[in-house]
Amino acid sequence: MRSNNFITSPRQGKKIKRNKEFVSIVLLSENHGYRMKSYGPVSLIKLEDSKTLIEKQINTILATFENFEIVLCVGFEAVKIVSFVREKFKNINIRIVENQVHYNSNCCESIRLCLANITNNKVIICGGGVLIYPSQFSSLDFSESMIIVQNQIDDSNFEVGVIPTTNNKVNRLSLGVKTKYWAEILFLHNQESIDYLLRIVSNTDYKNKFMFEALNELVKNFEIKIQQNLSNKPIIKIDNIKTLRKTTKI
Repeated sequence: MRSNNFITSPRQGKKIKRNKEFVSIVLLSENHGYRMKSYGPVSLIKLEDSKTLIEKQINTILATFENFEIVLCVGFEAVKIVSFVREKFKNINIRIVENQVHYNSNCCESIRLCLANITNNKVIICGGGVLIYPSQFSSLDFSESMIIVQNQIDDSNFEVGVIPTTNNKVNRLSLGVKTKYWAEILFLHNQESIDYLLRIVSNTDYKNKFMFEALNELVKNFEIKIQQNLSNKPIIKIDNIKTLRKTTKI
């Protein structure tokens, strides 16, 4: 069991009711941003209030869940991230997995490594560059498998859109779709879907593919709900200089 001590107490306009179910949260932090190699790992980039991205992600997790584990996938400058996490988050249940071939693979390989280290049947997979706040995460419905989408926001840096079914489930994700942009957050609610995704990404054909390509295979057999981000604050992916500058002004 983890300690419930906060690194910092997340500031909220009103008290947030935290989810009590045990959830495994995967953070895919193995790569550097686009033309941002000199900035170091995206997870350690300092944003507003001089806090790193990973601090903000973990504070959001602390504010949203009572019982959780974090599986952090590292790759680029892994030693820096490991040292930071061990020093800053001593009392948080964090397990680190390293993708040693991150330069020659893609996020599907990182997902494979993480899912192979998880025995829980409720899993959130989140892009390592995704900046999300408690007000956004706490309003989500975790009663079924889902992905989070939002309308087009300038400089949010998301590129994959969702084609819905008639009952608001995912039909397909595509780079060519200009509505319902996927915020690179996936929640799987049962062991069968988790095991199936693991089988998909374990196929050598997926070693260099993106997560949305694996999801297109997953939704052929499992329903994934489309959950709209209804917060007045957009979810942003910090993956280039433009989005980094934007987040320092939030």
